[in-house]
Amino acid sequence: MKRSMTCVLAFLLLAALSSSADDQQAFRGGTVYGPKAGFNVSAPEGWVVDNEAGKEQGMPCVLYPKGSSWRDAKTVMYANVAGTEFEGVNVFVAMAIKEMEKIHGRPKEKIASGKTKDGHDYFINEYPATKTERVGYVQLPRGVAFIVLTSRDKASYEKDSDKLEKVLKTLVYVQPKSEVASGQAYAARYDQLIDQHAEAQIEPLLTEWREKAPDDPNAWITSANYYFNQRQTNISAKKPGPGDIRLTDKKGKLAGSISFEQDKSNMKRAAGLLQEATTKFPDRLDIWCGLAFIYQETGDFDNQLATLKKMVAYAREHPAQLKWEGEPLNEPADKFVPEKLHEYGLYYEKKENPEDDKRWFQISTLATQQYPSHAEGFNDAAGYFADLGEWQKARESLEKARQIDPKSVGALINLGNVSVKMKDFTSARKYFEEALKLDPNGEYAQEAKEALRKLNKK
Repeated sequence: MKRSMTCVLAFLLLAALSSSADDQQAFRGGTVYGPKAGFNVSAPEGWVVDNEAGKEQGMPCVLYPKGSSWRDAKTVMYANVAGTEFEGVNVFVAMAIKEMEKIHGRPKEKIASGKTKDGHDYFINEYPATKTERVGYVQLPRGVAFIVLTSRDKASYEKDSDKLEKVLKTLVYVQPKSEVASGQAYAARYDQLIDQHAEAQIEPLLTEWREKAPDDPNAWITSANYYFNQRQTNISAKKPGPGDIRLTDKKGKLAGSISFEQDKSNMKRAAGLLQEATTKFPDRLDIWCGLAFIYQETGDFDNQLATLKKMVAYAREHPAQLKWEGEPLNEPADKFVPEKLHEYGLYYEKKENPEDDKRWFQISTLATQQYPSHAEGFNDAAGYFADLGEWQKARESLEKARQIDPKSVGALINLGNVSVKMKDFTSARKYFEEALKLDPNGEYAQEAKEALRKLNKK
């Protein structure tokens, strides 16, 4: 049994429209700031930019038609900057396609391309499985901007889909707000060298930056990201895989592909730099997570798990001084950290094979042992046991999750489904009825009603 759950991905949010607080402070222009890159966009004619309505969902800049709102518009857009581990657009898009392919299918790649207002390249991918979603990507200095357009229905999508490119053409790069003072000159010089493709000068600059600004975590983060984003370009006659560029002949027939493969030596250098950074700047959870991500991408689960364990141990001893991307955590550490563990576990859960399921369980076990008052680890453990058909263990884990969060409708639905598998129909009926009572019109309501209808026939 695979649970229904919400996952905040580190790479790209392709989310359905959802509710938020009352929309407010709408303007024609909006700015998105990341720790290493930022940008400003303007709304197309008849639309507004809103920097407040999407904040609770992690969306600092949203757009919707005048006369509607972020909450009820038939088409919306949201803009953001990719995670700090991604500085190259090709690597980011390849990862996004890989993560979403099972759900959204292969996108129609580069259906449009052009230049932003200040001359940065952009392109647009369309996700055909949804038929109502497209994403624009922009390569910025030291970062990737992305803007998602999504509609409630196909008619709205066909009417509004051209608005995405109009927004992309207004985009202007802005310097990030937060930057360590001692490293500003190095960061600016690095940006220049990246724009100039001056590869021979970049490594000496990064080395000097770390030597001359030893208290600047960005010196280590930038260096690690530089090596992580180095890819070997491989042109072959093979069919394109996720994130590859499709090659065609003059008649439009498939001729091969261009892929961007990991460079093992550079990945090792990136990991080594972040490993050093975790000892110099242990309060920075984003550095710990970046190191765990590199091990994940290189298939080194043992080191990934060891890194997560060290991060958790430090976080539990120093919960008040933890930071994410240089800023204090926006929620308590005993909520923030287990949610990060949950995200890493989902990576393996989605692979749906026995070995990766075990890795998923190891991460969920770390969460339940170190954060026993957080429900998500027990939910993950329940999903693992359910996949094995160990229904009693699954129910015990779900009951623990329910004790922590009694109003979790998802846990009740899962308890109902597990009880059906155990042929405990009385308990199943109780769980489904309670789920409906808590949220009669929510995302699980139809599933609960259908389950009760089947139970009533027994």
